[in-house]
Order: sequence, then structure tokens, then C-alpha cells
Amino acid sequence: MPFSAKFLIGAAIGSGNTALAAERGGADFLLAINAGRLRNMGAPSIACMMPIFDAGVLTEGFAREELLTQCRIPVLLGVNVWGRALDPAAVAAWVRDAGFAGAVNFPSCMHYSRPMQQILARAGRGIECEVALLRAVQDAGLTSMFYCATRTQARLAADAGIDLVCLNLGWNVGGALGHRSRASLEEVAATARDIGRLIKRIHPKTCFFLEGGPIATAEDLGRVLSLAPIDGYVGGSTIERMPLEDSVADQIDRFRQASRRRAALDGESNRLVAWARRFGFVGRSKAQLDFLRRLRALAATPDPVLVLAESGSPSLPVLKALGSRAGKDGSRVMVQVDVAGEDFPARARGFLFGHRETISRQRPALADSAIELLVIHAPERLPPATQRRLARALREGGFRAPGSRRALPVVPRVVLVSERPSTAGREAEELLGAGLEPALVAHLAGWILRLPPLRERIDDLLPSLEALAAESPGAALDRASFSSAALQRLHAHLWPGNEAELRSLLGALAGRAGSEPVQPAELLLLPQEQDAARPGSRTEKDRIVDALWRHGFNRTRTAEALGMSRKTLYNKILKYDLSG
Repeated sequence: MPFSAKFLIGAAIGSGNTALAAERGGADFLLAINAGRLRNMGAPSIACMMPIFDAGVLTEGFAREELLTQCRIPVLLGVNVWGRALDPAAVAAWVRDAGFAGAVNFPSCMHYSRPMQQILARAGRGIECEVALLRAVQDAGLTSMFYCATRTQARLAADAGIDLVCLNLGWNVGGALGHRSRASLEEVAATARDIGRLIKRIHPKTCFFLEGGPIATAEDLGRVLSLAPIDGYVGGSTIERMPLEDSVADQIDRFRQASRRRAALDGESNRLVAWARRFGFVGRSKAQLDFLRRLRALAATPDPVLVLAESGSPSLPVLKALGSRAGKDGSRVMVQVDVAGEDFPARARGFLFGHRETISRQRPALADSAIELLVIHAPERLPPATQRRLARALREGGFRAPGSRRALPVVPRVVLVSERPSTAGREAEELLGAGLEPALVAHLAGWILRLPPLRERIDDLLPSLEALAAESPGAALDRASFSSAALQRLHAHLWPGNEAELRSLLGALAGRAGSEPVQPAELLLLPQEQDAARPGSRTEKDRIVDALWRHGFNRTRTAEALGMSRKTLYNKILKYDLSG
């Protein structure tokens, strides 16, 4: 197998399909090893060291039928020294006659502990025997690659003049079947630099490779390369298992998202979405459509409205829609009063109803014909007497200004906006204990507009994210920017901060390094589902039902999202009679 001065990439794979993809991607050679085949069967790579299949038969079968018949790049066959009889020259001749470019010692003794390696060495089946077998392969005019795990093993290969030596850093971290990392990239680089120098001193023509361990992405390899000069990289799980896990999961998720965003809305719903888009609304989930339908109906009337929008929810589109009855000349405006921002909420009374000393020169806001929409934020913070007076003014359509017996009509449309959490269908009941006077709640009971929080519009999460990202050029993220696991994390989160929290997440991810999709570990801004117990109006049963639905009724994933054991979840399912 000819070598050039370029950086070489080897792919340790287990199927013809992956081999063809690796070849199209520019791999320089393939390794046909039993670990790759087992990965394709759904087993972790470490299964290659277990007595479940004959490694030789398993490897030779797929390598001859799927790789040699389809691939043009060199293929190195995985061979081991554990057969009943070992004749290195005979093995080398068979590898050559079968059409392989060479061989690699896999599965290898180097994966075993030192005591086990010593036992195998005494039995004539140790690392030294593997080196001898690969030397015989080279003597037959082929190429050999030696996997090693220690400095001593690397020295043996260099002394024998093996063509390629690959420092195996252990089983790969990352992905669904990955292992925990025991070494940092910096520690790996230091080891690689030391062993690489040793090999080059003994046999300068040997090519030195790395594989496994904490190197899970191209960025990881780049960091190691900046610290330790190496000639190439061999990818097993990083080239085959982990990309497959992500790509298949992402593709399925894309199809699922497509089903959720079905364009087959009826004509009325399509017109509703188009109407709402004028005011800045995004999404077409069922909860969103139900809300928009009611919003459009209330927008067509001049009556006062109480809007319930949890903290972080965008209320401006709602206000724009409710004020859309304004005249075409645009001479009438929207005025907003934030009682929560007032040092003394009682000041709002003078602004709304007028003040005895200023009534002659400043018209009360409730009677100002220049105002189309009068918005009062945090009305629950108004003094009780002011709330009762406002309720009476709205009910009677007028009020008396201070120091005057003449009644003034209520001219603007009045919209009250509260951030108090509420439950659909129980808004009026819950507002009574939230600081609002019964008279005001009673008058607005039929005119309450509840903006569903993001957790109830979870199907609108991605459209909302993309819309927010479009407003911030530095945070250009969309569905393709997230791995399937990260998307699951986003959908499992309850979003207590609603769109404001989503915007914070976009800011945290802005300018992230690399082009790889966002992984769950990067979503540290989102707390684990401690917010499942957040104070609010949703009951524990509601949260469990919601979590079960989001996770496809998979109890293990649901329990993890809710921060409880599977047994605890099972008991609560029985308690709330949710097992049907």
C-alpha cells in the first residue's frame, strides 16, 4: 500500500455500506475488524473481546463479500493469534491470496490487563506473537498495522519495522454506547508525543496513528495535532457508530417534525396563521391556533380585555392584534402603563382618572381620544380602591374626574396584562387570589385571553427558535444546528422563562466554536428538570401526563426528565390511574 506525505485517515468499519461512504469521504484505507461488525449489529465495540463469535470467520465473511467486491481503496484484514494452530507465513499467504492489502492485529492482547497479557505471552499467544504475524505479512509484500496501548508495545513494533503503528487510546467516548473518558486531550497529546518520538527514533519510516479514547470529534483531533505531530488517524466508533447514531436519529426527528408541521391545515387555519403573522406570531400548534382563534375574535371588538401572559412570553404581538382596529390615519396610539415599574403604584390612579390639580391641562388617560389602546401592566399591583374604581368605570363606560361632577366617557380600549401563572379554564378562579379585586375579575371574567406558555406550544419551539435567531444575526441557529439528543433535551425542558429563556439560550450559543451540531452538554443553561416542580397552577398529575406524552410514553426517559426513579414514576402512574 503506497504512502504519501499527506495526513492519512483509516476507517475501521463493519459493513459495505459504511465502507462505500468512507471511500466517498476520502478515507485512505479501511480496516475490516470484528469490532466494526459488532457495532453494526448494535453491540458496543468492547464486545469484540468477548467469546460470542469467531473473530476470524466473522471478519473474513463481511470483508470478502462486502468490502473487496465494492471498494477500490486498500483493505487491511483484522487477524489474531488465538487460533488452534498459528503459522504466520501461512496466514500472510492467505491474506495476500484473498486480495487484501495487508493485516492489522485485531482483536488484540493489548486490550487485556497486564496479568492477562503475561499469561497469553507464556502460552505463545501474546503481543510478541502478534508482532511476528504482522512482520510475516510485510515479508509477503503486504502492509501491516499494529495496534498498541503502551510505550513497550510500540517499541516492539518499531524494532520489527512495522509499517503503521496506531496508539489505541481505549474505547471511544461519546454517543449512546460510549465509555467514560479517563484522560484529557492534553494528557493524550503528551502520551502521543512521547510514543511518537520513540517510534521515529527507532524506525523513522513507520507511520504513527492515533485512535479512540477522548478523541470524539474532528475538533478534538485538531487540538491533539496542535500538541503532538502524528501521521494519521484511525476512526472506528467516531466514523461509523457515532455519525450513524446522530444521522439516523436526526433524520427520523426531521420526519417527525415534518409530521408535526403538516401543511395540511384547513383553509380557515391557514388564513388564521397568515393573519397572526402580521403581528409577529410564530407557530401553528393546536394550542397556538386555539389561542389565535380567540384573539382574532376579541380583536374585532372594542371591549376591555385581560391578557394573561407568563413572564418571558411576548405580549407585544397580542397588543398589536388587539389594537388593530385603529384608524387608518394612524393618529391614535397605544399607551402602556407598567404599574410594576412605578415607585408608587398609586400614581397610576392620577394618570388613569386625572388629578384635581392637573385636570384642566391634562386629560385623564381613560378619556383621552388620542389613545387607541390603553395597556395596564401588572394591574394586580394597583391599590384595591383604584382597581374597584377601574372596574366600575369599565362597567359603566364612564367616570367622574376629580373635582368635577361631569362624567367622562372611557374612550380607549383598555387592556390589562398580568404575568400571573394560570391554568386554562380556571383563570378567573385563580386570579381572585392573585391580587386582583373580585369586582375587576368579575367584570372581565368573559374577556380573559390566556397566552399559552411555551411548554404548551412545544411543537412551536423550533419555529420560535428560528424566528428569534433571524432577529439576531450573531445567533444563526436552526433545527439542523442541534443533534437529536439536544433536541430531545430542548423538548423535555419546561421553559419556565418562555421565549425570554429561549432567547438567552441563543445568546449563550452564539459564536460557538466548530460546525458540529449542538450537543446536550452545551445546554448547561437549561437546568435539569427541577422546574418540573416549579410553583404554579399545574398539578403533579398534569406534569407527569405532559412528560409521558413528550417522551413517547417511555417510562425510563420520562422518569429521567422528571428527576425521579422509574419505580417512583410507576407508583405515581398507579396513583393517578394513568396506566390505561
